[in-house]
Amino acid sequence: MGMFRFNYSMLLLLVALVCGALAFVGARRYLAESTAAVRQSWEQRYSPVPVLVAARDLPAGRSVQVADLARRSVPAAFVPRGAFRPEDIARATGKPLLVPLGAGEPVVVTQLLQQADPTLAARLRGGARAVTVPVDEVSSQAGLVRPGDHIDLMLAEERTEGNGRCVLVRPLLETVKVLATGQRQSDPSRSAEAALRGGADESVDYSTITLDVTPEQAQQLAIALRIGELIPMLRGESDVHPTQLSSRASGSSACTSVGVKTVEARRQARGHSIEVMVGGDAAPTKARHWFPGG
Repeated sequence: MGMFRFNYSMLLLLVALVCGALAFVGARRYLAESTAAVRQSWEQRYSPVPVLVAARDLPAGRSVQVADLARRSVPAAFVPRGAFRPEDIARATGKPLLVPLGAGEPVVVTQLLQQADPTLAARLRGGARAVTVPVDEVSSQAGLVRPGDHIDLMLAEERTEGNGRCVLVRPLLETVKVLATGQRQSDPSRSAEAALRGGADESVDYSTITLDVTPEQAQQLAIALRIGELIPMLRGESDVHPTQLSSRASGSSACTSVGVKTVEARRQARGHSIEVMVGGDAAPTKARHWFPGG
């Protein structure tokens, strides 16, 4: 019985020693891993990053030159968003400063005046004209038509024929380039540099689009805007093939396959006519008068 108690006590002591050793090893390993993670985080946060800084005090409006810049290592956590790196020196020079810079301050994109988009007139090819037409959220494909896209234009007319109503949709222009949407002449898909200046611009709201057309097409659009509603249809980027669309009409039977009845046909449908000879025997003139049908 005494031997059993001795062995049992020794076994408990041995188990306690093993558990203590395992706990000690586990704690050391955890502390080592935590220390390594903290060290790595701090190294990443405070590792030196080379950036371009002002070599001297620079006033606002000064066109930045190479001699105005210097290279300096800055902890990564303190590098401003949009700061120029030494390899970006070509993009950082030749542009006026929007704000004054103190010596040693990093140069960032937002501090430089970027080149403005070319004027609309400068983007027109020889002999072309820019025409602005109204659109709404539906006709602009929920605002997804962008500058540089190509569209086809349909013309929808609504006419009254007698007691009926005629709706006619016919093709007007094909493969027309969109120069601008609202006041935007460039694609809203922002470049990396533009994103640094202020983040992505998600606003695509506009109520007009400006089109690149010929003078003759501009005349067609001017007439179309006064007689009906324009329906833009967005083309695929690689789709340059002409379409063979024909006019479509619905509603009143007065609509024909090409639209509405001719003036002569509408007059005949409304009544009868008589031909009257006006003048003497030498030079008689014919005139036709229409009367309501009975």
